[in-house]
Amino acid sequence: MKRTQSKKAPLSAKRAESLIRQADPLLPGAEASGLSLRASRELSTLLDGTDSVTADVARPRRRRGVLIAAVACGVAAVAVAVGVYATTGTGEPGGGLVADEPVYGSASELEGAADLIVRAELGKGTERTVDDVTSVEAPAEVLAAAKGSAPGAHVTVSYTPPDGGGPEVAALAAGKEYVLLLERQDDGRFTLVNTAQGAYGVSAGRAVAGEGNAVTLSPGVLKALRLTG
Repeated sequence: MKRTQSKKAPLSAKRAESLIRQADPLLPGAEASGLSLRASRELSTLLDGTDSVTADVARPRRRRGVLIAAVACGVAAVAVAVGVYATTGTGEPGGGLVADEPVYGSASELEGAADLIVRAELGKGTERTVDDVTSVEAPAEVLAAAKGSAPGAHVTVSYTPPDGGGPEVAALAAGKEYVLLLERQDDGRFTLVNTAQGAYGVSAGRAVAGEGNAVTLSPGVLKALRLTG
C-alpha cells in the first residue's frame, strides 16, 4: 500500500536556511557564509513538526528585538540611577551628601510654599538622632507674623545642623533673630521650606538672605514683619 507524505512533513535544514536568508538577507557587500553543520541540525530539530514555518522562522527575530529592548531598558535604568546619584549622592570633595530639595525662583513661589512666615528669635534647642541623622528642635519666640497663624507665643522649629549627618542642613544659631518660612508638620513641629531659603537673618532692621539665595522677600511680607529688604 502506497504511503502518502504528510502535509506537515519536517522542514529540512537546507530549506530552513533558505527561508532565513530570504527573511533576513545580508547587507550589500557582506559575505554569504553558510550555516554550520551543528547549526543546521539544531535548526532542523527545532523546526520539525511545527504548524507554521513562517512563525517559527520569524521567532528568533522577535527574540532579538526583545533582547535589544531589554538591554536598552537596562541602559536607561543605569542612566536614571546615575542621575539620581549625581543629584543626591556624594557630590562634594569631602564626600558629603548634596541636598535634594525644592528651590524657589521668586518671592511669590517661596512665600507660597510656607504655611507660616514669622520673625522670631531662636532659642536653645535639644538634639535627637534618628537613623544616624541628628536634628535640633528649638523653640522660637514669635515677634511678628506675615502669613499663617502661630500656635502661640513660641513655635518649635526642627532642623538639621551642619554637623548633623544629613544632606539638608541649616546653620541656625540660638539667640539670633530670623525670618522663618516654615511648613507645619502633623506632630505640631515646623520645618524650613528648604534649608537655603527657609531662614533669613535679621540685621539692622533688614532681612538678609543667606548664601546661595537670590530671592528678596516681597514688600508685603517685609512690611508685616517691620523689616526692609
